[in-house]
Amino acid sequence: MPRKRLLLVSIVVMAGFLISGCSMMAKMMGMGDLMGAMQNMDKVMKDMPAGERMAYMNKIQAETLRQGESLFKSADLGKNGQNCSSCHPGGATTGGEAQIPMRDYRVPIPTLVGASATFPKYKAPNDRVITLQEMNNNCIKMFLGGKALELNSDEAIALGMYISSLSNGESVNVQAAK
Repeated sequence: MPRKRLLLVSIVVMAGFLISGCSMMAKMMGMGDLMGAMQNMDKVMKDMPAGERMAYMNKIQAETLRQGESLFKSADLGKNGQNCSSCHPGGATTGGEAQIPMRDYRVPIPTLVGASATFPKYKAPNDRVITLQEMNNNCIKMFLGGKALELNSDEAIALGMYISSLSNGESVNVQAAK
């Protein structure tokens, strides 16, 4: 009996190593995200009744949009008591200009209505073409005195989604060299 038990335990342990090894190997091969994506696809497309899928997706989108709006209005993104609404109330503009930190010049405060429809585009602080999320980080760092959000974080995506929602109905106008 002890031998059979030892054999059984050995098989279970080896199976565990094999399963975790496959997962580890998938991550090492850059497939970790793919494995998670396939599990999510199964959850929504295979396991969820067809009649519930759209409501589920809409619920997730609405929650993310609310989170983005909350971040937009929160002073927690920075350290100076300001928030995105301080310069962009309702996504519009207060008009006027903002002082560039550590520089002797100012820049116009743009409206965010329609802004996401113009990204990606060149921005001087980065000296390259950047995404909307990177632009959001520029503002968080330069004007709110905060720390940049991880670009693929739930917070960065939610803030980007809210700011993108301010462009609903606007024409996309990504500029290309002519």
